[in-house]
Amino acid sequence: MRSLKETTKSLINKVKNNKDYQAIIENFTALSILNAINYILPLVTFPYLVRVLGVEKFGLLSFAQSVVAYFTLLTSYGFYLTGVQQIALRRESKEESGRILSSILGAKIFLTFVGFLILSLLVFSIPMFKRNALIYFLCFTAVLSEAINPNWFFRGIEKMRYMIILAIVSKIMYIIAVFLFVKSGEDYIIVPLLVSITAFAANALGIRIAHSVLGYKITIPKLGEVFWQIKDGYTIFLSQVAINLYTNTNTVLLGFLGGTSAVGYYSAVQKIISILLGFFVLIQQAVFPFSNRVIAQSEKDASKLFKNLTYFIGACSLAISIVIFLLSPLLVKLILGPKYLPSVPTLRILAFLPFIVSISQIFGILIMVPMGYKKEFMKILWSASIVSIILSLLLVPALKQNGTAISSVLTETFVSLSMLVFVRKIRAL
Repeated sequence: MRSLKETTKSLINKVKNNKDYQAIIENFTALSILNAINYILPLVTFPYLVRVLGVEKFGLLSFAQSVVAYFTLLTSYGFYLTGVQQIALRRESKEESGRILSSILGAKIFLTFVGFLILSLLVFSIPMFKRNALIYFLCFTAVLSEAINPNWFFRGIEKMRYMIILAIVSKIMYIIAVFLFVKSGEDYIIVPLLVSITAFAANALGIRIAHSVLGYKITIPKLGEVFWQIKDGYTIFLSQVAINLYTNTNTVLLGFLGGTSAVGYYSAVQKIISILLGFFVLIQQAVFPFSNRVIAQSEKDASKLFKNLTYFIGACSLAISIVIFLLSPLLVKLILGPKYLPSVPTLRILAFLPFIVSISQIFGILIMVPMGYKKEFMKILWSASIVSIILSLLLVPALKQNGTAISSVLTETFVSLSMLVFVRKIRAL
């Protein structure tokens, strides 16, 4: 029987001699660093903001950002998947990759303009929005930065280090700006502007790197190419709308039915969960380009890869969920402060989301989408959105933020189980 030392050495040699595995490890390492920057560095400002702004103002800001998230979704469309997929399959040709980059940028700018028109109509038509019109338009500036976000492109060509550079530039500028300009609850109005300006500067630098440093020529795309990209990403976009309906809409409904204070409590603990979920998102992002290639080459090898991922990620995420549940009071006190103690039960309810969501990402993003089951993927998510809205309408009026948390957990459980049944049906695992 081989010793642990011999087994480890054998595995290391396999990785060294296999370019695909090396690429996955390099991608994972780069995305791990990026995830640390995107989620850990904001922890410097997050506890500061929730304390300085207070529950009411933090809740209003979170509500406005949740509304504008629909328009960010419209602009990002399905390009974070379809764009990566197109580039990953054509990355050897800079001419073709440059054409894809240009057409997707054109599509995102067009969709941003459409989103601004819709937001303007909503703000001046709905009294609740009209009372705080400025905060919604300031939050919308984040959509402008998303329009030129090149991260999907760098993922496609597997040049993750540029994403790291851009994230460092953006986050450091944001952290400095927050401590310089946000001093009281009334300064909540400038927070979204600080987010947008720093992100826009970093994304503009990323476009410059792609064009001038890496040599991918960016041109004005043909109108037909722009609309082809919109058509190609349509199914994924609808899937993302469905996801947004049962994640982001929870917060919006909570604002309408429970008030901005309830949004403040929920959004604060949900931020803690999203930081932890980021670890599993980066695994999915690192494996996604390779997943497309390995499925195209051998479904047997793909099945083996997905089984190993499911066992490993399932064990890790379950352990994290248990720790969050047990340490919820301590986490709230340390990160959010004593004013947020009413959100401890909410965090305990949400504690099992890392386990549930990480599993659904494997079944959905890594298996169903690359294997061409985009419509089935979309149907599951739309069904989940209906389940989520019904649960929220039933639970939120009485339970407020806890009702939203219960709705989120039950909906994500429905998604994971539905995807598991489908994946078993097509024998992908």
